[in-house]
This record gives sequence, structure tokens and C-alpha cells, in this order.
Amino acid sequence: MNIDIKDNGKGVTATLSGFNTADINSKIEACKTGNCSCDCDPSVMEKIENIEVTEVGDKTQISVTGAVDAATIAPMMQSCLMGDK
Repeated sequence: MNIDIKDNGKGVTATLSGFNTADINSKIEACKTGNCSCDCDPSVMEKIENIEVTEVGDKTQISVTGAVDAATIAPMMQSCLMGDK
């Protein structure tokens, strides 16, 4: 499993390999409704305007729009999606 997170000018884009897109989408939908099972920082979550999950070939892409950057959000995403690995 691999996660590559980069700034995109409007937020961040994460490209994931080795993950199931449907499982990722379920986690993201839970976060959008305030039922996030991860230990996310509420002050960072407030800066997110939108999150989109798409399947691109054999990879999953997460686009996060808002006042967030890769350096801030990468540790949260790594922890949430991969656990303590």
C-alpha cells in the first residue's frame, strides 16, 4: 500500500495504490457526515471544502479542496488510511 500526497493549488491530491476504492470512499463519506473513525484534527477538517474520491486505473485518487496543504494533511491521511503502520 502506498499513498502519494501533493499540493495542487486548490488543496491536495492523494494517489493511493493497493487500496480498495469502495472502502476508501466509505471512510471519506463517514468523515463528511461527522462520523469519522479516524483521529482527525477538527481545526484542519474545518478548512476542507470538499473531498472527492475517484478510481483511476488500479489506483484511488482523493482530491481535497480547501485551505489545506500536503505537509499538514499527509500525516492525518496516512494514520487514518493505513493505521499505525
